Amino acid sequence: MTICIQYAQPSSGQAEGEVFGLDVAVNNFLGAWFRHGTTDNFYCRPVDLPSFEHFKDLARAAGIDADKRCVGLHPNYPKENLEKITCIFRPDPLIADLIWKRRQLSGGGYAACGLVHTMSGERIARAVGEAMLAPSDGADALICPSAAIRDAVRTLWEIHADYYNYRFKSDFRCPVDTPVIPLGIDTEKFARLTTAEKRAAQRSALGASADEIVVLFVGRLSFATKAHPLPLWLAMERATKATNKKLRLVMLGYFKPKDMETHFRNLAADIVKSFKLDFIMNDDPRFPEGLWAGADIFVSLSDNVQESFGLTPIEAMAAGLPAIVTDWDGYRDGVRDGKDGFLIPTTAPPPTAGQLLAETYYNQNNYGVALMAAAQSTALDINRCAEAVRALAEDGDKRAAMGKSGRAHAQATFDWRHVIRAYEELWRDLATRRRAAPNWMLVPPAWPAAHPAYPNPLHMFEGFPRRTLISDDRIRVIMNAAEIDVVLKHEMNFFVPEVLVDRNSMRALIESIRKAGEARIADILAAFPAPEHPRIWRCLGWMLKHGVCEQGAKAV
Repeated sequence: MTICIQYAQPSSGQAEGEVFGLDVAVNNFLGAWFRHGTTDNFYCRPVDLPSFEHFKDLARAAGIDADKRCVGLHPNYPKENLEKITCIFRPDPLIADLIWKRRQLSGGGYAACGLVHTMSGERIARAVGEAMLAPSDGADALICPSAAIRDAVRTLWEIHADYYNYRFKSDFRCPVDTPVIPLGIDTEKFARLTTAEKRAAQRSALGASADEIVVLFVGRLSFATKAHPLPLWLAMERATKATNKKLRLVMLGYFKPKDMETHFRNLAADIVKSFKLDFIMNDDPRFPEGLWAGADIFVSLSDNVQESFGLTPIEAMAAGLPAIVTDWDGYRDGVRDGKDGFLIPTTAPPPTAGQLLAETYYNQNNYGVALMAAAQSTALDINRCAEAVRALAEDGDKRAAMGKSGRAHAQATFDWRHVIRAYEELWRDLATRRRAAPNWMLVPPAWPAAHPAYPNPLHMFEGFPRRTLISDDRIRVIMNAAEIDVVLKHEMNFFVPEVLVDRNSMRALIESIRKAGEARIADILAAFPAPEHPRIWRCLGWMLKHGVCEQGAKAV
């Protein structure tokens, strides 16, 4: 087996303290491949000379004699240098060009393998769609880090096929394989980062008392592309009031973009009353190794389709922390509910409510707005989260047991040793299949997309939440008018208003639900003409997300 990596060095232009998750993931993967791969030489097809030099620098950092074992292949001459390659891997989904170019080679050529880090955004959607149209024979693959991303890839292909089959009366399919292999981490590193001495030093730098329970969030501080903080803060408020333990939430990361900080701090001033909240930047010199040792509980309530796998929950488990995360995308593939921590249920409106979101993205071509529009109506069970925080805060033995379980799970499943082995087994299988295979080569009703690259997010990501709302669900209002006004006045809580009703209409809708006591969604919808039902579905999701309402007893 002769594997070649197509590589481009990380993008430049990060702000101080900013971390690009894709760059980190790619560089960590390469470092792990250099350490644990079984190949004699490391072949690289770089996009340019600086990329090959960076590739060799990563090899040297992993202890590899880069001058002897790293082999660069010129990207513009496939006939001259790709005949001996059995599989080309590129750490992104742009494999269509690789599939087309191999037709220049004699024999079957190499297998093409890519990696899907996320499925949000039209650029990724176009790349995945192009893989469907490329002349693949089934010996190619797009690796997915989670089952949810695999399902989203397949759903996007189904959207494309719906159109092609309807228009051309064909039986269109995509033969590219979609194996699930998780991202990896260096679990030994996190064992080194979480000694008793480091815990004492970090808690001292934080000023945390011995009886203080530190709840840690790590990641990008953005309600647009990561997680809206309001549900977490409401849960922390409820947990704090329900226990005699002293709770402290530390949000460690960076604001992206910078004006996020103003939004976060303004909302916190109105919401956070009962617990201590710290915002700590990830380049804070007091915490060069983070706060993994100093924390007691990890929490990450992602509600965004930009998320795909979630490394920080895996890192938290490797650090021995019990993890409270949303039952969402790849998060649910990592944390085992009741063993390593808790999965907090999530809900979203049904796919019928998402067509306008696709059209808004297509018309505005604004990725951030597209992410916010989908996340704006994604809700999580705030009470369940509050109970999880309270239960772990009050039970040190439970924290220790879940932390121990999570650490063992991370070491056995997500350590790079196991992940690299899974990659190499896949590459070997693809190469075998490739050598044995030949080299071949109007919109339907209710089609769930505005364009093949602009799919309905609530359809494509239907598998992300644990469940979708149904018309038999019941909801009730739990905030008073003053509390609702506080939520509504913040732009970050009402950030894509054109896909909801206006603020006054939202208040009127809320009051109509309040008067009904516990209202069935079907009855709420019945008060509006059918064309308005998708908008009302989105509004109901918004109410649940922002804690204005909660689901009634009959919701499953």
